[in-house]
Amino acid sequence: MKAIYKKAAAYFLIMAVLISSAGCSKKVKKEPKPEPKATAVVDNGNTDAKGKGGGQSDVPLVIGCDKIKKKFNPFVMKNGADKQAVDLTQIYLLENDRNGEIIYHGIDGEVKDYDGNSYTYYGPADVDVSFNDDKNETLYTITLRDDLLFNDGEPVNIDDVIFTMYVLCDKNYKGDFKLGLQNIKGLSKYRKGKAKKIAGIRRIGDYKMTVTTAGYDKNMIYALQIPICPLHYYGDINKYNPKKNKFGFKRGDISSVCANKSSPVGAGAYRFVKYENGIIYYASNEIYYKGCPKIAYVQIKEMTSILKAASNKIEKAIETEQSEEGIEEQRDIKGEYTPVPEGTLNHNAEAMEMSEGTMDIINADLTSEDLFWVSQVNSNGEISGNKIDTQFISDGSYQYLGINASNVKVGNNPISRQSKNLRRAFATAASAFKSDLYESYKEGTEIIEYPYLSSLWFMPKTGDEGYSKAYVTDIDGNELYDEDTDPERKYERVKEAVLGYLKAAGYTISSDDKVMTAPRGAHMSYSIMIAGGAKNPLYQLVNDISVLFEEIGMRLNILPVSSERLLKNRLSKGEQQLWIGSCDIKDDYWIAGKYTDNNSIFGMHDNMLTKLEQKADTSVTNKKLKKLYGQFFERVRNIAVEVPVNEFKTAIMYSSARIDMDTMTRDVTLFYNWSNEIENIEMK
Repeated sequence: MKAIYKKAAAYFLIMAVLISSAGCSKKVKKEPKPEPKATAVVDNGNTDAKGKGGGQSDVPLVIGCDKIKKKFNPFVMKNGADKQAVDLTQIYLLENDRNGEIIYHGIDGEVKDYDGNSYTYYGPADVDVSFNDDKNETLYTITLRDDLLFNDGEPVNIDDVIFTMYVLCDKNYKGDFKLGLQNIKGLSKYRKGKAKKIAGIRRIGDYKMTVTTAGYDKNMIYALQIPICPLHYYGDINKYNPKKNKFGFKRGDISSVCANKSSPVGAGAYRFVKYENGIIYYASNEIYYKGCPKIAYVQIKEMTSILKAASNKIEKAIETEQSEEGIEEQRDIKGEYTPVPEGTLNHNAEAMEMSEGTMDIINADLTSEDLFWVSQVNSNGEISGNKIDTQFISDGSYQYLGINASNVKVGNNPISRQSKNLRRAFATAASAFKSDLYESYKEGTEIIEYPYLSSLWFMPKTGDEGYSKAYVTDIDGNELYDEDTDPERKYERVKEAVLGYLKAAGYTISSDDKVMTAPRGAHMSYSIMIAGGAKNPLYQLVNDISVLFEEIGMRLNILPVSSERLLKNRLSKGEQQLWIGSCDIKDDYWIAGKYTDNNSIFGMHDNMLTKLEQKADTSVTNKKLKKLYGQFFERVRNIAVEVPVNEFKTAIMYSSARIDMDTMTRDVTLFYNWSNEIENIEMK
């Protein structure tokens, strides 16, 4: 089971400004601006409010999670469960939309399109970005809403933002937020003790401030996605006076700020009540700026031991089932037969616990067999029905086949036409066989054509000008197959294309379509590394490629590597030829550097990619950036060092028996979770 919540603060993405969709003349209606309206008597600010307003449901929303480590502090929260626990109580300075794009004007709201639907996004602040070419500086002007309140009734103002920024920029801060890594003017001197303040952070008024950076950094706008933490709770108001260079704590000593407070305080949708016996209890924040949540009470429940017990129960049921005779067999989602004992509800722990009312929402990694058992819970036999509703979002990474250009080449030039054709032979086989992954994982995977997450705003999408599939043509540019092509014919067409690329690379091909000799610098045998060996989900893909090459007289040796960590260590030595890799966007926040850095695992240097990288680095409009990335991806394809394969997806399971699914957040993504609109969700 993966963490229930992944914050969409993808600071590592490229900076973007709001633009309207080109050619779209459809008038879009903006949803009304939410206003905080207390629906219950609020005594002593919000501290003693019971979390139950008029019309709210007494039935708690129960969220299943992984191990809770009780780091309930926005500055030090680490694992997924603790982040979920804290985030329910917090608001973030900047929000983003479903595509991972920043909302620059959250106060009055922005309307953005996703998958044909228009959505209105509101946030606590506006940010205006201005680059001064003469000074080589970027100015970020931040304006805060003037009606925000923390859930203890205290007002939110710009001093809370400045306090939070100084903590995150302190030299002793070790958390996950990246503000302290940005090129803010004066930050380096401040961290070294050569300055009393950060020159680039300026207070303009109670609800306005500016941040100035040297040059322009595409990551800065996402680094501003920080929680607005109350100075009066986490800091020391007696130590805060910007005019006297005092910012709420002793510089270089943030131990008091990062101390694990008994409960997190913020301006979020819910107030932390208590943690007890593996359950965190919350009551709704009646003065939440988007409006009082419709559900009065929320619980986050640690499910690790509960699911383990459920799995043990299932295993015992299976053992009993196998010992019985005459049990009716039922076809599962993969077309295989599974014996189903009478009276057994299902063989999936999450589905079993959800159907029994243990929880209402949980994230899970579901195999095709798991999906079958989920479908058996619903009366319609589908994975979404009257008991459980199942949705999928990317797990934040993509799988690919990598080829080192320096080690898989013809002659001495890794980007010569012959070298590219050699690598395209492998790429064509991989691209042809990757579609088979859907048969094994169904909705749990998405086949991709470009080397990054498909849902990001700058990624080419089906229907976009210039969108195309990767490596599906032969040496003459002819399409190899389509969806209706007979599997046997498809295989033969792919084999013919592979031979065509090898011949163009300089290999000698016999009259009976066998590879006889290799050109100088190339080989008759290559090796591919794969973490986990046969247990890797992409092993069948690798095996299919290996079989094809063996049929034509070459060898692709499969080299199992015990772990992903060991694979990365081997890749860093630069001795690899081919490998199966996983690219996590948290680790790969600059899309081009992985190809153009001197120590690139792809073993190549291309001046055109470097130029495209530099142009993208200085571009501030979506239209130009998207065009540049389209060109960049096509260049990577041309060099043939990376074959994008798929994204695996995490399932979000909802109890449709207890949650009113008509009120659930629509079109959830990795960057915009159901909890982004938790205030609108209602129980039945």
